[in-house]
Amino acid sequence: MLDAKDRNKLKTTAFSGFDFSTKMVRIALMNSILHGINSPNITYKDTLGKEYSHEPEYDVILANPPFKGSVIKSNINQNFLVDTTKTELLFVELMYQKLVVGGRCGVIVPDGVLFGSSNAHKKLREFLLENTDLKAVISLPSGVFKPYAGVSTAVLIFTKGDETNKVRFYDVSADGYSLDDKRTPINDNDIPDILAKYTSCVTARKYDKQPEK
Repeated sequence: MLDAKDRNKLKTTAFSGFDFSTKMVRIALMNSILHGINSPNITYKDTLGKEYSHEPEYDVILANPPFKGSVIKSNINQNFLVDTTKTELLFVELMYQKLVVGGRCGVIVPDGVLFGSSNAHKKLREFLLENTDLKAVISLPSGVFKPYAGVSTAVLIFTKGDETNKVRFYDVSADGYSLDDKRTPINDNDIPDILAKYTSCVTARKYDKQPEK
């Protein structure tokens, strides 16, 4: 379905990646090449650090950043507006800053981002509501990332450049797999229903914004 120009873009410039672990950079480079990306743009860099540019450049960001961690305050990039050393908060703000106006983001965050009571948690939530169109918050059950992590998480979906007027909430109880360490397939799966409802909501909102004749 792709022409030669689009296929070449996918293989060369469409994707970018960064990590401050040389091991992960090597794995990402190898994985990209095995999937036909001939010139992967995967580099060694701390995206929360001072050397990383916060200039907007991406139309779409899909991310599953670390659920918990902290960085040394003196090493944090000065462009962050939220005053914190918690990586789960800094990454969400970074994704906002790296999007162009109208750019879209889907990011998985620990529940603490939604319910944390610190000033930094509150400021980040306020920032998202006032500077993005937060379209949906999809709550995931605590076992979806087992055996690697058992924390409760949620997916935030937002668009940069508009304030939030209405947020859709969805509480996922099953994702098609058991919630134990084995993650074996099961019949219960809310994902198709989420996709159908989200598509319906986005389509309805699109028409709601059409100017009156």
